[in-house]
Amino acid sequence: MTDGTSRPLKSGVVINILLIAGGLVAIVVLLVAQSLGGDGEGGSLEPLDLRLGLTTVAAGLEAPLLLVGDGAGGRYVVEQRGTIVRLRGDGTVDPEPFLDIRDRVLDHHERGLLGLAFHPHYATNGRFFVLYSRSAEDGATSISEFTTGTERPVAQTERWLLTIPSLSTMHKGGMLAFDGAGMLLAGIGDGSTGNDPEGNAQDPASLLGTLLRLDVDRGYPYAVPADNGFAGVPGARGEIHALGLRNPWRFSVDPESGHIYIGDVGQSAREEIDVLAPGTREPSFGWAEMEGDECFYGRPCDPAAHIAPVIAYAHVDGETGHCAVVGGYAYDGAAGSLPPGTYLYADYCSGTVWGVPAEQLRRAAATPAVVGHVPAAMGQVRSFGRDDAGQLYLLTSAGYVLGIGAA
Repeated sequence: MTDGTSRPLKSGVVINILLIAGGLVAIVVLLVAQSLGGDGEGGSLEPLDLRLGLTTVAAGLEAPLLLVGDGAGGRYVVEQRGTIVRLRGDGTVDPEPFLDIRDRVLDHHERGLLGLAFHPHYATNGRFFVLYSRSAEDGATSISEFTTGTERPVAQTERWLLTIPSLSTMHKGGMLAFDGAGMLLAGIGDGSTGNDPEGNAQDPASLLGTLLRLDVDRGYPYAVPADNGFAGVPGARGEIHALGLRNPWRFSVDPESGHIYIGDVGQSAREEIDVLAPGTREPSFGWAEMEGDECFYGRPCDPAAHIAPVIAYAHVDGETGHCAVVGGYAYDGAAGSLPPGTYLYADYCSGTVWGVPAEQLRRAAATPAVVGHVPAAMGQVRSFGRDDAGQLYLLTSAGYVLGIGAA
C-alpha cells in the first residue's frame, strides 16, 4: 500500500459509455477496490472497502483546475488561462464567462489563474477572491477580490489584497478557501525550481512555502487574525498560519472539526497529506529539511521539530509511477453518494485515487485504500471539486468534470 504497509489490494476498472438526452456522452467509470486490514491503537484503522463511480458532468473545458460552489447553488469552474465559467444544471457552460481576466493572467507552466473562493456571505455581498500569476512585470502571485452586483463590469472591480514575488515558473500553490471562522486561507508554494535553496519554506519572515490566513472583513487590505499559527511571533509574518510546505496545490477544511487537510507535492521521492489541527501554534510541515516522512536528500533534520505527514507515499509503488499528490475533500454531502467522512486524494501522474476515513486523518494514524484509477484517456487528475450540496468532483487535463459517487 502507499503508506508503506503490506496489506494486499485488489482492484479493477469497468467503463461504460452511455448516450443520454441531447447527445451528451456520459462516461461512467466504475473504480473498484478492496483492501484488507486490521485495527490500530486508539481506534479502528480498517481501510475503506469502497468502489467509486465517475460520471461525466461536463466536458470540453479549457484546462479546468477547480470547481467550487458560491453558497447559493451555483457551480463555477476555474480555467488556468484566466477565466471562470458557470456550469448549468445539465453540465453545459454559460456562454459568457463569469470572470475573464486573461489580459492580466500569465498562463504558463504552473502559473495561471489557480484559485477561487466565494465569501461566506456572497449571496448578499457579491464578494469573491482569486489567486493568479500576474502577467505584468514579474509574474508575481496576486490574491485579489472582485465584486458582483455593482454598476461596473466584474473584471473592473478588482481590489488587490496581497502580492508575493515570483522566483520561478513553479511551485505556486494556489488554493483558496474560507475556514469556519470566515478567514480566507491561501496555499503558497516555495516558488523555487527545486530544493528551496533560499530556505524560504522554513523562514517565518517569508510568505513562500506557507499556508496563509487573512481576515478580509476587517482592516485594509486585510487584517491578521490574532489566532493565526504565527501571529505575534517575533520576526514572523503574522499572516502565516503554517510553514514548511513545498507546493500545497490543493487543501480543504473539514466542515465539522475545522482540521485542514493539505496535499503537499513532493520533489523527487515522497508525496504527502498533512493535517493541521485547529489551534496549533507555529506549525511546520518540514520542507525543505524533510520531504514527506524522510530527511530530504540526507540533509540533517529533526523530525520532532515538524508535524509529520499523516500519509506519505513513494513515487515508485511496485509497477506504479506516481509524481504529484492532489489533495481532496472529506465527503459530507446531502445525497449520501459516499460514506460520510470519506476523504479522497489522488496522484497526477498515475491517476490513482485513494480513500481514507477523515477520522483517521484527525488521529494522525491512517490506512488509505486504493479506490480506483482514472483511465489515461480521460486525462490526468488536476484537482478535486466540491459544490454547495457537498457533492465531490474530479477535474482532468482532458477538460472533464467528473461527478464522484459510490458505485
